[in-house]
Amino acid sequence: MTLAGVITAVSCRQDITQIEKRNEEGIVYEKRPIWQVENTSDPNQPGGAIGYSWIVEGNLLDNYDSKPASFKPDMALLDGETGQRKWTWNNVIRDPDPVRIGRNFIQPYNQYLFYNYGPRNYCIDLKTGQTIWRKDRDYTAMNGVTYGIGPIYFARATPNALMKPDGMADRIYRGDIRTGEETEIATLPYNREKWKTTPNWRGYVGIVTDVYPVLDGLDTLLIATYNEPSTIRHQYETYIGLYNLTKRQWVYDRKRFNPQWPEAFNSSWLTVVGDKMITILNNAVACSNWRTGELIWMKPLTSFAAIPTPIENKYLAVFSTDSKLYLLDINTGESIWWKDREIMAVTSQMYYDQGILYYLTKSLNAVEIPSGKKLWSILAPTTNKLDGNFWGFIVGKPGQNGHKGRVYVRTGYHTYCFEAIK
Repeated sequence: MTLAGVITAVSCRQDITQIEKRNEEGIVYEKRPIWQVENTSDPNQPGGAIGYSWIVEGNLLDNYDSKPASFKPDMALLDGETGQRKWTWNNVIRDPDPVRIGRNFIQPYNQYLFYNYGPRNYCIDLKTGQTIWRKDRDYTAMNGVTYGIGPIYFARATPNALMKPDGMADRIYRGDIRTGEETEIATLPYNREKWKTTPNWRGYVGIVTDVYPVLDGLDTLLIATYNEPSTIRHQYETYIGLYNLTKRQWVYDRKRFNPQWPEAFNSSWLTVVGDKMITILNNAVACSNWRTGELIWMKPLTSFAAIPTPIENKYLAVFSTDSKLYLLDINTGESIWWKDREIMAVTSQMYYDQGILYYLTKSLNAVEIPSGKKLWSILAPTTNKLDGNFWGFIVGKPGQNGHKGRVYVRTGYHTYCFEAIK
């Protein structure tokens, strides 16, 4: 086997009737990929799930399990057009650590690829896959990097020295991808008196769920969401804060997501669209004005909500864990449509491009936006019964120079590239 593994390519010039099959409703249920490549070295041992992936300089970040039984996959960069593996990486500081690709673990910048796992940070050369630097940090419970601005990234964690006297109380850090240097820049205004009088939550003061940087004129603002333990057993309280990093002061801090719904858990990353901020509170989708912290609308779903995906600043696609897919009006939260029996795969992504929303159930699906007309419901093109369902990431890239775009998905044994609808 070559370094690139086994790649099967299908010419894009073939007659469309030879590479697509449609049912009587016109929905594509079978489609040949442009290429498929193995993502595990053992045909009897599937690779681990990757819920989120990235397109970097037109190439695909993936995992490759060179030793599947160890549950420690390598990071791999695949050529977006051919599937050729350009490099693999697994130069971790602690040998038990796996390499996990995720939205809050990766931050690309020019030739640098920043990777975080727990308190350990790495920088990888995107061209060669070689380690530029790696550092073990003196903090705990780090939840991954957040969004960056140029070479600067933001992170949240609790210093080890404060864990015993204080308990878990996340701070916000700023780091430089090029050097790995980090500085603490802000502490959240947690209610420590409440923590002292709530025995159910000893050792837990507060946790930052996300930090989102925004450039506003000459100022850099940080939108921060965080959870605190409630005085009610096994409940949480959720807050928003807006920190002016340039002026080193809070614009506002302890704003509740919904004063009428005090107990909730913020369980998703932030999605920012203009002045709107979208997040998940238990089984509800919440939209707030991040400039003021005021709630605009809240849409309760019939089960826990997941994967809020904004579309053209008009719509919001979101799953619920009872197998429904919703399209909401992003300005009002009203349902435009919802589809039942859409059993969400193990994934944390949807992909939208040029009026088409792509998402995973056990199939690769595509629907037209805003009509909701289904265009694809494609099963994985393999005969291996353990490889028959799509799960993990779904990501894509737009077409260029008159060519159609690409959609990338994976199963437990293969990673696929499909030609997009447009």
